[in-house]
Amino acid sequence: MKRSVLALALTFFVFASPAHAAMTGWTEVQGGAVRLIASGPMKDGHYEAGLEFLLEPGWHTYWRYPGEAGIPPQIDTTGSANIKTTEVLYPAPERYDDGFSESIVYHNGIVLPLRVEPENPGQAVTLSLDVFFGICNEICVPGEASLTLDLTPDDQTDSLAQTLILRDLEAVPAKQPSANLKIRAIALSASGDAVEIEVQAPEDTTPDLFAAAPEGSYIGLPKPAGQGGEKTLWRLPLKGMKTTETDADLRLVLTAGGRAVEQLFPIDPAWVK
Repeated sequence: MKRSVLALALTFFVFASPAHAAMTGWTEVQGGAVRLIASGPMKDGHYEAGLEFLLEPGWHTYWRYPGEAGIPPQIDTTGSANIKTTEVLYPAPERYDDGFSESIVYHNGIVLPLRVEPENPGQAVTLSLDVFFGICNEICVPGEASLTLDLTPDDQTDSLAQTLILRDLEAVPAKQPSANLKIRAIALSASGDAVEIEVQAPEDTTPDLFAAAPEGSYIGLPKPAGQGGEKTLWRLPLKGMKTTETDADLRLVLTAGGRAVEQLFPIDPAWVK
C-alpha cells in the first residue's frame, strides 16, 4: 500500500512536469525516492538547485547530523565540471524519538537547496552528485543515487523546481539571531560533563534545539533543563565531542513558531572529552 502511495506521487510529478531539463528522473529506494532539480538561469552569480527527497508515509531521512542514530546525507560533487563552489543548505529539521534513541530528521518531502557557483559563468555547468543517505521506518536502509544536470546561463526558469526550492529555502535557519529568537549564552556546566545553553524564544511557542559538532563527533541532542518566561536552559552532554584541524565549531539550530536561527560557537578545548 505504501509503495502505491509513492507510485501515485511519482506519477503526479511526471505528468505535471514532462520533459524538464531542469529535473532528473527519480531514483527510487526503499521507502522513497530522490532526484536533482534546478530552477533555471543564474541568480546573483550562482545557480539555484536542490536535492529533493520524496518519502513514503512513516519514513524519514536525516539532517546534516543524525542525532543518536542514523546516516546523514553524504553528497559527493567530484564528478561535476565548471563549478567553483557548491553549498548545501539544510532546512530546519524535526526531533524524532523511536523509544530507543532520538534522531534529527525530515519526513514527507524535503528539498536540500544547493547554491552552485560556476568557475566560468559564461560556460555550461555539469552538476553531478553521488548521494548516500539513510532512510528509516521500522527498519533502516541505505539509499544511494547518481544524479546529473547540465546548467547553462540561458536556461529557462522552471516554475515547479523554483517553487520547490524556494519553499524549503525559506525554512533554512537564519544566520543572524533576532531579538526574540536567539541563543543567548553557552557555558560549561558545574559538573564539567555538559554545556548549558541559554536560549530565548517567544513565550507562546515551543522551542527546540539541535546541535551538530565537527566530523567524527557522536554527541546526543540537547535536552530542556529549565524554563523561565522567554528564556529556556538546555543541557548538551559533551561525551563524543571532537574537533578537526579545519572545524572547531559547535553548530546550534534553534526553532520556534515556524522560525529558525543558526549560530556557531567555538568549541573550548575543555569541552573535548
